[in-house]
Amino acid sequence: MTVAVYLPENVPYSMKYCAWNIMAICEKKYSVKFISFSSLQNIPETNIDVLWDPRCGGGIAPPVIFRKMNKPLVLTVHGMAMFTLPLTTFHLTISQQIKGYFKSAKERLKWKIMTPHIAQIMTVSEYTKSELLSTIHFPAAKISAVWNGIDHEKFHPAAEKKEAQAPYFFTVISYQKKKNFERLIEAYTQLEEATRPDLIAIVKPYTPTNEIKKIKGLHIINTPIEEQQLIAYYQQALALVFVSLHEGFGLPIVEAMACGIPVITSSTTSCKEIAGDAALLVNPTSTNDIADAMRKLSDSKALRQQLSYKGLERAKDFSWEKSAAAFYEILLKSTTSN
Repeated sequence: MTVAVYLPENVPYSMKYCAWNIMAICEKKYSVKFISFSSLQNIPETNIDVLWDPRCGGGIAPPVIFRKMNKPLVLTVHGMAMFTLPLTTFHLTISQQIKGYFKSAKERLKWKIMTPHIAQIMTVSEYTKSELLSTIHFPAAKISAVWNGIDHEKFHPAAEKKEAQAPYFFTVISYQKKKNFERLIEAYTQLEEATRPDLIAIVKPYTPTNEIKKIKGLHIINTPIEEQQLIAYYQQALALVFVSLHEGFGLPIVEAMACGIPVITSSTTSCKEIAGDAALLVNPTSTNDIADAMRKLSDSKALRQQLSYKGLERAKDFSWEKSAAAFYEILLKSTTSN
């Protein structure tokens, strides 16, 4: 089987990362050949069996690409926040809200045009599947919820904790309004300054204000880091704090659990589904709720050990091998469905 993969240059790294992991396993285990292209100008001309768009975050690629190729279309949908997260959630200007509404309307039209041409859809969570079904008219039988995976050979507990290192909370996000970084900072400042652990935040792209820079214990990393350094931050952390307003999956939750650290995450959208009973769940719109959870974990070693154990067990439910096997079945369905 040969699959053409639509990966334009502006695809978020997280979506590329998920696609690359699935492609690597499908190539090795199922002998699937993948040919990537980024625009109309370099559409593959070889014999293609399936066209795959692995980077749908609500928006969909230009319909002309799919019409030109005229092959069974498989979509991976990572979330539908553009349709389901109200613009009033954020402090936006009137012009920003109008721009958002027009963008949403444009994408709805593209979905309406393309829906008859879609053979199968893979969503990254049951929550995203429910979002999709509430947004577009598409047969539920052709939508499969397939969790993202994790590389357990890379993401695992540290051989030993660095006792000399000051304890710290950790977060890793792209800087978007829905990631709720401002509320996390506000919650952090509610903790007693003299005794609170540090907060190390990998946030890109982000430029902190002078006021943010003055917050004692807050360390912002807004430059690229190597994967091994990211893993080290996870392994040595007191806990991950990941309190997004909206997630289609929430990969840092699983990465942190696999590294054996406790997780504080949102009780909404997909975060609750992915974390299961292995995390402290908080209302992401309540800074008091977030701060209370951080305080509890900081004060209780027993709670940290309990959540660490539960998280390690939960992380076993996620692997790229499982994701790839499910995706391969979706590819097979796409070539036989009408």
